[in-house]
Amino acid sequence: MDIIKEKVEELVAAIEDSSEYQNFLAARKQVDLVPGLEDKIRKFCWENYELQSSDEEGLYERMEAFEEQYEEFRRNTVVEKYLEHELRMCRMLQAINARIMDVVDLVI
Repeated sequence: MDIIKEKVEELVAAIEDSSEYQNFLAARKQVDLVPGLEDKIRKFCWENYELQSSDEEGLYERMEAFEEQYEEFRRNTVVEKYLEHELRMCRMLQAINARIMDVVDLVI
């Protein structure tokens, strides 16, 4: 198990050193400079998640209304950069997880 812990720490260090993570941190610092912006981004992300997870009738209309509601918000360059870099981090972490799950044959 010691080798696993060692490799995990190496992976964490590699993630911290990556340009993806550094860009994400820079974008997050910009968000932190605007009072209340982090809460607005979290609200946007949560509502987007709920919408994407929904299979209710009228989904198309709800998606259009959501996009219209947040159109101006998404034009904010600080918000857009943050969301872009957050997405890149999520994709990197998903790829790491997928690679591990490809090797580990768990039935879940």
